[in-house]
Amino acid sequence: MRASYWVGALADVIAGVLMLFPEAGRVAYGTGFEPGSDYRYAMALGASLMLGWTVLLLWADRRPVERRGILLITVFVIFGLASAGAYAVNSGLIALPRMIPTWVFQAFLVMLFSYSYLRSGAAAAAKGVGTTTLAEAAAEFLSQGRFAVAGVSRAGNSPANLIYRKLKEGGRQVFATNPNAETVEGDPCYRSLLELPERVDAVVIATHPDTSIEVARQCKEAGVHYVWFHRSIDGGSVSDEALAFCRGYGAFVIPGGCPMMHLAPVDFGHRCMRSVLNLTGRLPKEIT
Repeated sequence: MRASYWVGALADVIAGVLMLFPEAGRVAYGTGFEPGSDYRYAMALGASLMLGWTVLLLWADRRPVERRGILLITVFVIFGLASAGAYAVNSGLIALPRMIPTWVFQAFLVMLFSYSYLRSGAAAAAKGVGTTTLAEAAAEFLSQGRFAVAGVSRAGNSPANLIYRKLKEGGRQVFATNPNAETVEGDPCYRSLLELPERVDAVVIATHPDTSIEVARQCKEAGVHYVWFHRSIDGGSVSDEALAFCRGYGAFVIPGGCPMMHLAPVDFGHRCMRSVLNLTGRLPKEIT
């Protein structure tokens, strides 16, 4: 499905460019006429719609199953474009051999979009109770009462430290854990979740992935119901073994992303990072 969205978006961008710059379209289709102002105006309107549809497809890619209907609607758009091509050939504006590659590509898009839409039907039917978006999951996680952040450093420059500070600045009760530190950020630091003076509801794991399984075991023993595995540009703390362990004992798990992308007010850097990671598919689309 995601390939369908991105291929469609790329095709729309190319079509939009050919419309905005008739000289490029003339080279592509071998037309010999000189585009006048009325033609350029009409093509500019068409380009706006094509580029707008590009944004629509990228928007659908953010929640591919729920917004799968966009693919079906796009099929009808392609039929309209193919019909316009037939008119251009029939009127002698474009030679038939020049139009055939476009029709072949449009036929490919119709088959790709139709196949993706039909194949995603089972996934759409299976969705429902038990799944949520990353934004909704983050809001639920951050609404908890007491937090712990595993992986804070004495140097104070790790992602865990940034998360710890932002949680604390937001007025939340938060504890730091690091087996090799007694204090961090001027606050007491605990060797493990089991040594915390109070039970916490949610834990952000921002350790090396090799040690995240140990923190996951502590989460179970400490009765933690919400676990967020930090991951941003790099691999972060995500470990398949730790993820499976937390899910196995029934924790609500967020397998990637960063709380800083959702902790209001979100700084400009994390806003940009969230957008880039969303577009590149590096953030989880749904949380089970």
